Amino acid sequence: MTVFNENNKIRVLVVDDSVVMGRQISEILDGDRKIEVVGLAKDGIQAVEMVGELNPDVVTLDVEMPRMNGITALKHIMIKYGVPTVMISALTKEGARTTFDALRYGAIDVIAKPSRREDDSLEDQKSDIVAKVKRAAEIRTGRARYMRMAVPPVRDKMVGEKTDSETRFIGIGAGTGGYYSLLRLIPALPAEFRDVLVTILLVPSRYIDPFVSYLDAHSQISVRSARHEIALEKGVCYVCSGDEGALLDRDGSKRPVLKPQRPAKAGAVDSLLASLARFGSKSVGVIMTGTGRDGALGMEAIRNGGGLTVVQDINNAVDPSMPLAVLEKGSVEKILPDHRIAEFLGKLSHLGKKGR
Repeated sequence: MTVFNENNKIRVLVVDDSVVMGRQISEILDGDRKIEVVGLAKDGIQAVEMVGELNPDVVTLDVEMPRMNGITALKHIMIKYGVPTVMISALTKEGARTTFDALRYGAIDVIAKPSRREDDSLEDQKSDIVAKVKRAAEIRTGRARYMRMAVPPVRDKMVGEKTDSETRFIGIGAGTGGYYSLLRLIPALPAEFRDVLVTILLVPSRYIDPFVSYLDAHSQISVRSARHEIALEKGVCYVCSGDEGALLDRDGSKRPVLKPQRPAKAGAVDSLLASLARFGSKSVGVIMTGTGRDGALGMEAIRNGGGLTVVQDINNAVDPSMPLAVLEKGSVEKILPDHRIAEFLGKLSHLGKKGR
């Protein structure tokens, strides 16, 4: 747990090779009375040196920098100091690989570089940056571990297989820290996984496609964005954002389909899980790390409908708020760390006609 300074402020080292961006991020953070920017580094080498000198509570780290890039600097910071680190990235499709690699090497979360976008106000972006830095300051660095993720062998993934009466429909909700946890879950599922996964990740929709591409490249099952009405297939993970949302339904032929919900109503995870509950004992709800209470009501609906409910162990979650909200309602059958959830779902899928 972070030890704060005598003024009870979170001490932050900002690392960015752009003087303008570094100052902008510093001003945003210094504008909060609970945060103090103690230094500004211009590249990875300087960042590692300043972490040792200043002993900050949190580091914000740019991905692309001269001399030593963000990934290399992150490795040094994690090995030598274990300081909670949040990556700063444009999260473009081109830069997504490097950004999500950083999460594998121990970064707590990803912050989008502030910009004047039509889909997100600058004030909302500032609030997001401040909130994630504050949350990072509360993280025990032991939770940030390097993930060994091998790229699956080149082969055709098993897709196109229609769902049937034995197919389970698994709804996953994740928020703050969700990138990291989903990177530990989805790629760990076996190629033989034959159920359907629908994941709501509570991040802006523009981040979904880069993340889906990265997940698909590192997973043995197919991972797809859920942007249109889709006839569900076995062994596929569908991912959508919290501001778009999705519901499970049946088409005219009674075949299960996934329908976008734009704009998503408040409680995108609750809405998804409530729609899954209609599938009774073939529904599985999973709530992972995240801020707030979204998912608690949906998990209750699945439990009452005869389905299975799983939450991520709060000691393994970057933000335990969403799992705690489910636990408070008593709607949980299993509590597992992220990587064990993958193991559980894999075994559940192998049960097939044998049932639970």
